[in-house]
Amino acid sequence: MRVTVKTATVTNDEPATTLDLNTVKTTGDAEMRTRPRIFNLTEAPTYYPTEEEFTDPIEYIQRIRAEGEKYGIVKIVPPAHYKPEFSLNTEVFRFRTRIQKLNSMEGETRANVNYLEQLYKFHRLAGHPVNKIPQLDKRPIDLFKLKKEVANRGGYNSVVAGKKWAEIGRSLGYTRKQCTSMSNALKSAYVRVILPYEVWLAKHKQEQEQASGNNSPSVSLTAMRRDDFSDNQSSQNGQVCEICRKGDREEEILLCDGCDRGYHMHCISPPINSIPKSDWFCVKCLTAAGGDYGFEDGEEYSLQAFQKVCDKFKTEWFSKTKPVSSCREISEEDCEDEFWRLVEDPHETCEVEYGADLHSTQHGSGFAPVERNPAGGSSGDPWNLNMIPILPRSLFTYIKTDISGMMVPWLYVGMCFSAFCWHNEDHYTYSINYMHWGETKTWYGVPGSDTAKFEASMKKAVPELFEQQPDLLFQLVTMLSPGRLLKDDVKVYAVDQRPGQFVVTFPKAYHSGFNHGFNFCEAVNFAPSEWVDYGLECAERYKQYRRQPCFSHDELLMTVAMHDQSVETATWLKDALAEMEKREITERNRLRKKCPRIKQIIMEKNTDDAENDQDDELQCIFCHCYTYLSHVACDCTSKVSCLDHIAELCTCEYTKKSLCMRYSDQQLHAFVQDVFNIASVPSAWSQKLKKLMCSDPGPSLKTLRQLLHEGEKASVPASEIDPLRDFMHQVNDWIDEANKYIVRKPRRRDSHELEPSTENYQGTRYRRMLELLDQASRMTFNTYEIKLLQIATQKLTNYKQEAAKILAHPSATVSDYEAVLNEGVRLNADVEEMAELHIAIKRRKWIEQAPKILNATPINYDQLKQLLDDARTYKLPLKDDPVYQSVVEKERLGQEWIQRAEKALKQQTTLYEIRSVLEAEAGVPTVPALVNSLRALLNRAMSTVQDAEHLIQHIRAPSAEKILMAELERVIKALTMIPVDMEDDTSLLQQELHSIEAWRGKVNKVFAAASRTNIKSVSTILTEVLESISSIIDEDQSSEDAYCVCRRPESGLMIECDVCHEWYHGPCVKVSRREAKTQNSYICPICDGSKKTIRYLTRRPRLEQLEQLIEEAQALNFVPPELGSIQKIMDKMTYYQGKTQDFCRSKPHLGVEDLEMIKKHLRKLEGLEIDLPDETEFLRRKVRNLSPVSLATPPAETRQPVTNHASYASQSNTDDRVYCICRRGYDASDPEMQMIECEDCNEWFHVGCVGLTKTPLDTIGHYACPACARKAGDTSPSFIPDRPKSQTLIKLTLKPPAPPMHSRKRKDSDDEEYHDHRSHSRRYKRKSEHETPIAPRHPNPHSHSHSRKRKHNMDVSQPTAA
Repeated sequence: MRVTVKTATVTNDEPATTLDLNTVKTTGDAEMRTRPRIFNLTEAPTYYPTEEEFTDPIEYIQRIRAEGEKYGIVKIVPPAHYKPEFSLNTEVFRFRTRIQKLNSMEGETRANVNYLEQLYKFHRLAGHPVNKIPQLDKRPIDLFKLKKEVANRGGYNSVVAGKKWAEIGRSLGYTRKQCTSMSNALKSAYVRVILPYEVWLAKHKQEQEQASGNNSPSVSLTAMRRDDFSDNQSSQNGQVCEICRKGDREEEILLCDGCDRGYHMHCISPPINSIPKSDWFCVKCLTAAGGDYGFEDGEEYSLQAFQKVCDKFKTEWFSKTKPVSSCREISEEDCEDEFWRLVEDPHETCEVEYGADLHSTQHGSGFAPVERNPAGGSSGDPWNLNMIPILPRSLFTYIKTDISGMMVPWLYVGMCFSAFCWHNEDHYTYSINYMHWGETKTWYGVPGSDTAKFEASMKKAVPELFEQQPDLLFQLVTMLSPGRLLKDDVKVYAVDQRPGQFVVTFPKAYHSGFNHGFNFCEAVNFAPSEWVDYGLECAERYKQYRRQPCFSHDELLMTVAMHDQSVETATWLKDALAEMEKREITERNRLRKKCPRIKQIIMEKNTDDAENDQDDELQCIFCHCYTYLSHVACDCTSKVSCLDHIAELCTCEYTKKSLCMRYSDQQLHAFVQDVFNIASVPSAWSQKLKKLMCSDPGPSLKTLRQLLHEGEKASVPASEIDPLRDFMHQVNDWIDEANKYIVRKPRRRDSHELEPSTENYQGTRYRRMLELLDQASRMTFNTYEIKLLQIATQKLTNYKQEAAKILAHPSATVSDYEAVLNEGVRLNADVEEMAELHIAIKRRKWIEQAPKILNATPINYDQLKQLLDDARTYKLPLKDDPVYQSVVEKERLGQEWIQRAEKALKQQTTLYEIRSVLEAEAGVPTVPALVNSLRALLNRAMSTVQDAEHLIQHIRAPSAEKILMAELERVIKALTMIPVDMEDDTSLLQQELHSIEAWRGKVNKVFAAASRTNIKSVSTILTEVLESISSIIDEDQSSEDAYCVCRRPESGLMIECDVCHEWYHGPCVKVSRREAKTQNSYICPICDGSKKTIRYLTRRPRLEQLEQLIEEAQALNFVPPELGSIQKIMDKMTYYQGKTQDFCRSKPHLGVEDLEMIKKHLRKLEGLEIDLPDETEFLRRKVRNLSPVSLATPPAETRQPVTNHASYASQSNTDDRVYCICRRGYDASDPEMQMIECEDCNEWFHVGCVGLTKTPLDTIGHYACPACARKAGDTSPSFIPDRPKSQTLIKLTLKPPAPPMHSRKRKDSDDEEYHDHRSHSRRYKRKSEHETPIAPRHPNPHSHSHSRKRKHNMDVSQPTAA
């Protein structure tokens, strides 16, 4: 035998952990099957209730009961919105499992194992133990099946005589081809191992039957009491022999190693002379091996710990056959097939654990707790399993105590292959199971109609187990293959339950199943009214098998009758109470007949404390049934018995016993009769209703309403009262509709009222009134509306006759017709004769109106068309009438006129055509709306033509006052909007417009560079350019909030020049935030001519281009809208050009003292949207000459060290480069021109310029220039301007590069050249197109490499001016 045991290491001291619900399956998604289910089982039905059907679980289950009972089990999939929250506290939840051995659960396999155990024990006791099972074809012979096959064929002698060993071998799966000695081997195994035990067992059973004699219940009970007595006696007075019942010769008493019972060695058959050296078992233990089978307790787990065990087991188990990395890779089909293989294999044991029957009162529920209302009811989700047993339609609401597992849910935590064996629910109730999460649970069900077949098949399959345990089906420990049940014609169905789904089992239905893996389910029972008969049947079955019931069935019926006295309840309860009364009275009378002198007592009911009434819990000492209505008691014991088992209570005489009754016979009958009286109310009510409906005349509406009220008050069942309620609805509907034809307000047809159509006179109203009268004659009721409707109908009938009479009169006038028609209107009639009157009136009026319309001036086409439509509608016989022919002709002329008018309005035409349409001939019908449209078109066309001619005249003979371009555009647009061909040539207007557009294109091209986006219009660009120029030119000198070349306020990234200390916007000087963070210092384009501003990226317009645009615009005949803005820009730029030239000519030579003003002008020139190249280039050269960017220090020979690390420059020789804040050079011959070096920035300063004239240089230990001192936290010098305060400013400092030695020589020549050149013209040009640009200046890498110190303190709060 192969044994595979699942083991798990569990630590009871593991810390509390919470289960992660994301690691388990929470949806009901199903995988597609790839093959039929094992045993070819049929699927049980699955139901999908709607949201409305899902509101009441018991009502919905009763709705599907008729079909569901045919299968025993069904699955219910809730609507998509139903997702109850999992309320269990998984951190503290712990549970203990049950250990299950799969092959031991299967009935036949367990019987096989038990039989083998009995064989081994017998042969061991006989002295020749079986050490090895006989084998055939290299596999062990199934001795149990061999024994059964021999028994099925009449026993050993019959098989030998019939030579049936080969047949038995084939039944066991052997063939002669595989083993030639099959018959001999099977016979030898049977004779050597099985036959001795079977012979001994048959003999033992025969002796037992002879000893027991009559096998009656009383004898067995006496034996039972004797065994109990002997047990007590042995425990008190020593060991007693189980055969002779004597305790003498204790030294010869042999104790059984299985049950510890004692036997004299000489009483044993056959007798034993000496004590066995090995284990010895008595006959009971030998023949009852496995009779105490049950599930052992396993370990205690938390959910998270059990999940690890489950996943590990499933993965490792299926990895034996194929590689599996996760348990979710295993299909449901493979899992089901493997489960039944393990169950049916007696030689391979697989051990699993199952957390079953966990009380929710101790562990908690996966559903939310039930909230009780003050009135005693409950609220919340009706499908919450905590609520279903106590719903109003469930009879469990009348049970006083909470029965765990039935009224209080049980929890089930499964793992792969864990199973629940075949059983039906306690008391044959319904059960409902909900899966909160986890892997699939497969259910197998047998309908209640096949219960007898199922039990017979079980007893046939494993008679040995039933012989040991007659109540085996109540133990929930036996599985049997569905395939075996199908062979015995038992209906078996299957269904797979997944997360979020319910499974319902119906009364008496046997069901079983297994889990595919780690999951969590919850189940509870409920009992609707339809269950009562099943409950009684189960109570009688419990009494037969002496099984402990969960509650008293009789008490439940009595409690329902006392607390619910509605007709609906009494209707289904009366039969059950009648059966209860009959059964109880029969048992009482039988006992009275058997024991005529027995005392009879009526028990007093404790009404003050009914819940603690212990009499309700009394049970029979023998059959364990509840004795709610009556019991037998005796003074010798506190126990009681039912009326059937009085003899088993005690050995006292019957005269000492008492018959205790809760109700006397008369009280019980009266109680039941009250329920019958309530139930009979609908019958009496129905008889009264039937009598009323058969009366003539029928009942009045008041009587019917009163009867309906009586039925509702008496709680007549819906099946009885609903027909009357429906009839009342029909009567009310009839009255409501009849009142529409009866109740009316008399009226006369107004002369201004719209004429009704003949379609309104179809006779529908009149026919419906006749139908209502006919319907009332067939309905059995009486009301005054019937009489009123008859009167109204008669009036209409009379009116029909009068109308027909006037229509047939040949000399009737229009007034006669109208008088009769008005009478019909007054009566709200709609008879067909009114339509004929209406047509007759129309015909007469047409003949009168036609000549008037034809003679009108002008003739209205719409009225003429209406005449023709009326003639066709009323079928006037006027084809040969000249008036009618004239109307037709006029209508044709009107159509032609309409076509011309519509053509003139929609298509291209001329003014002449429009006038001709309007001046139509007299007598031609016209449409007023079209005439008005044509006149409006003519007026609009003539006005537009006049405007166009005016503009053309202006083009041909220009005047001093020019016209705006907008007027030209308006006229051209108006010409395109009218469908009129212009007689004059308007191409001149288009040419002028094209000329202006060409000029505007030039403007756009010139100023396109001023816009950074292409989506702006030219007008917007010009406005922005004008605003920018005005803000730069008209800047207030005292303003401190303008920075950069654009002279705008602070915004975004700002950076400071280390030379001029001006702040610039990063985008204006092409410095990004990343570049600013990586630079050590910064010099602006104004101070460093080698750098370019953002303006150099675009081609700015020049004054020459603006002047040319203005001259071209003045040559146009119309004024473009952009001309004004360009003129303003030209004026401002001319003004500022002159102002800049005045500054340049203010001195013969601009010096260092003018450097600040030069840079200021240069910044404005750089920021202007209009380019002044000559002025800009001149000022740039001045900056380069007067303040060359330099990082050079005085020559090495002039630098003398000063003590304490301060340095100064002594007199040496003359240096052409500039230094210090004064930007002057260094003259070594001047004794007063001493210089000192800043040890922070390495720049040289004149000692006088930095206020060190009187300070001994030798006493300075470490010198820092004013700028570096401010950076270190010192106060700022007064001559350095304050800078904007912003958190976004970045300060970079770097010494300027050294200028070339020839820069000072170019200064004077540049000034002279500028003055000479600028004196000849207002507009400047470059001095020479071939002038060589000044080479960029670079720092001296040798003399200043030590001064480029990286500045990590780039200020983002308060910038410091250098």
